[in-house]
Amino acid sequence: MASPLLNTVFQSIPWVMPEEPAIITRFFEEKGRKAKYPKGANIPHGPQGDSVSLVTKGAVFFGYFDSEDRFQVFNIILSGRTIGDFEAMADDRSDTPAYPILAKCVRPTEVLAVTRGEFLGFLRASEPALEAFSRSVIRRHHCTMEGMICNYTLPVDMRLRIFLYALISAHYSVTPGGWNPVPIALTVSDIATVVACNRSWLSRTISGWTSVGLAKKDGRFLLIHSDLLEGLGPEKGRTAASGIA
Repeated sequence: MASPLLNTVFQSIPWVMPEEPAIITRFFEEKGRKAKYPKGANIPHGPQGDSVSLVTKGAVFFGYFDSEDRFQVFNIILSGRTIGDFEAMADDRSDTPAYPILAKCVRPTEVLAVTRGEFLGFLRASEPALEAFSRSVIRRHHCTMEGMICNYTLPVDMRLRIFLYALISAHYSVTPGGWNPVPIALTVSDIATVVACNRSWLSRTISGWTSVGLAKKDGRFLLIHSDLLEGLGPEKGRTAASGIA
């Protein structure tokens, strides 16, 4: 059976943004100012603030509240990913969108922040940085589109499995024939929001997996057996279970 991820439009892992290129990360490490945000806070960016941030710890949902006051998630932004760089490149920042895009912390989050002017100055002064940024923008746009396509076209159980695979493979390679901790301690409500499903259905599904030995809890963390992740996509993660937040 063909992998669902191999059949996606852009050959990209959905929802979980890819890491920034090393040249972009080094800039923030050298010039960025540290800031901390509690769970539930919104990180300023775009029309809300004149800053671009690199997440160094935690997890952020990037999305908006729709007309029925439901939070719709485009992406989950983990350590090593930026917030606000897309808006920084916009020529006209005066327009206010009908549904403002929020960067909502779902875990206590730490960032390195620079001003919009500092970020643009860095890109204008370095052709390699601008090229790396351009390629990163394309990859992240594909990631966003894949998440939307998954939510519109795949059954709920497959969306959930793919999202868990995306979170795990963003941190380490899936352990075949064994247990794989989901590296971010998200609530059932958080996960349901990402994959656009009912919270009660999600709780029942995870309970069902637990009853047949395909999922279990270890403290705050959910562990998923590799049988649930088999065939979901090419391995793109790290080789050890590191970076659990």
